[in-house]
Amino acid sequence: MTTPESNPVTLIVPPIATMVRVGRLTASSIASLADMSVDDIDDIKIAVSEMITLLIQRGNRSLVTLRFETTPDSFAVEASTPASSLDLGRNDVALATAVLDAVTDKNEISFIDDRILMRFTKATGTSTTSSLA
Repeated sequence: MTTPESNPVTLIVPPIATMVRVGRLTASSIASLADMSVDDIDDIKIAVSEMITLLIQRGNRSLVTLRFETTPDSFAVEASTPASSLDLGRNDVALATAVLDAVTDKNEISFIDDRILMRFTKATGTSTTSSLA
């Protein structure tokens, strides 16, 4: 997914709720460099907030790793943290999934090799947020 125009950026944050702001700011900055629309950037910030919050709540208090990547057609984020398990049927997981479904074009949550792994992709120019004109 790496293009000559952009290289992946990795951010590692401690499992502290205030770090959600750091993730949102990083995502917003990278998305703006990729010429995403204001509405798309807002959607990306919402999605990153949901990811980090869920990983902090369901992880085992270890570092949260985020990987941001842009292509000419999309913006993608992958986030993970160590965990002992993940129940996809829990209300908080279902809520996070519903939010990601609303603001991203593609997303997934999985539990692999004792890690919760979350991914989303947002295509450029396809804002899911309605404008107030």
